[in-house]
Amino acid sequence: MSSSSSKISLVNLPGTASKQWSIAIGVTFFIYLSVVRAIRWRRYNSIHRKYEHKFLQGERLSPEEAQEIMHTSAMYDMPLLMNYALSFALFKTYAIPSISQILSDTKELKSVEGMSKRYADTELLISTWVFCPISGRSQESPLAQPSSPETKRKGEEVTVQVDDPRAMIALARVNWLHSKYPITNDDYLYTLGLFIFEPVYVLFSNPQDWTNTYGWRGLSLMESHAFFIFWVEIGRRMGIKDIPESPESFRQWIMEYETKVMVPAQTNYDVATYTTEELLHAIPKRFGMKSFARKLTICALDDNVRKAMMQPSQSIYLHALFKSILHIFSFIQRHLCLPRSQSNPGGGIVIPLDQASDARGPAENSKPHPHHLHYQHHHLHLHRSHPKWFQARPWYMPIPNNLFNKSKIWISLKLGLYDVPPGPNLRSEGYRLEEMGPVRFEQHGQDEVMRKAEEMYGCPITGPFSRRGY
Repeated sequence: MSSSSSKISLVNLPGTASKQWSIAIGVTFFIYLSVVRAIRWRRYNSIHRKYEHKFLQGERLSPEEAQEIMHTSAMYDMPLLMNYALSFALFKTYAIPSISQILSDTKELKSVEGMSKRYADTELLISTWVFCPISGRSQESPLAQPSSPETKRKGEEVTVQVDDPRAMIALARVNWLHSKYPITNDDYLYTLGLFIFEPVYVLFSNPQDWTNTYGWRGLSLMESHAFFIFWVEIGRRMGIKDIPESPESFRQWIMEYETKVMVPAQTNYDVATYTTEELLHAIPKRFGMKSFARKLTICALDDNVRKAMMQPSQSIYLHALFKSILHIFSFIQRHLCLPRSQSNPGGGIVIPLDQASDARGPAENSKPHPHHLHYQHHHLHLHRSHPKWFQARPWYMPIPNNLFNKSKIWISLKLGLYDVPPGPNLRSEGYRLEEMGPVRFEQHGQDEVMRKAEEMYGCPITGPFSRRGY
């Protein structure tokens, strides 16, 4: 009897161990989900504790407060989706013939160099507006930490406001570039409105309200209103006239404008096609993958936009697949992913001042093409920045200086993620905001841009972002 029991116990040991492992894994997974749930909403709750009372009392948020509220979703909770939403808002403007005609006439979108640089520069300039302080003063940079030995000894908490004029420089540069083209105030106003309503606004039933449809959470009324306050301030600094005073009247104006001017045009089709090809560049053509991706891109368009861009309608199955993919991503992010750390904000630019201004001119190991010597000679000692990510043609990517980074570039080239390696022709030394735009404007307007930026800033610009250096 004893021998028989021993045999039974030995036989059941593997099953018992397997069951214990299953329980342990299940408990661990449950604890992980609980931790995700507990901290996923921490930033959302914190920013609402800070400003919701003021919002509900009907007090007006300042542009600086609105930007701080925006950063919760745009920098930490949903940075990738917000970036795509703003890109899509800009893409939608190509369905307006007066806008697409100007872009088509520049001829820049018909070349790989021109298209890729425009896309890279636009993303960097808009990201600078959104992520860098609209007040021109930052309290978040490591450079703001007190370094006085006396202060450290006393243990006093000191708040130091640090100059960060990047948003003003980016605005002034965009204003200067736009002054070269015959853009109407209505087209400015329409584009501004899309930046407000396409990505985030919850007060209206918007078919492509990206965050509320595809994000892991929706935007609160306070967050949506903060986007309105912020972008209206950007519009005023751009000199846009007749901006509606309320979200409701602005949304109504946009719908009426689309009804009036959003009509099919060859330039709409051309500009949309050039842009789509740039976005899908890294997707291989094998097995019809790129063609399939193009169809999914069309599924993202409202029907009136699709018709104005002269794109074919897609099957209900493709629409269902497109929405399912985005909903799956939002489910995974909401329930399975830990939130971003404070030290790892999203967005395409480097935000801390000490990291954003750590480059001086071309890399030592770069060998400039003779055509670029003039450019580099006059820009050698200016501080420059590099993006956090890069497009198929890696504008502003530094030339790798160690084996690990060289290997990464080599693998990326083999996989088709990049067309070419970084080099002086793609401004590997980094970018200056006041030089951005088409290559033909690179050497023009810097002094005027800095002067206008200083007017918005309210005082001379000094430090790494000044053309005078420190």
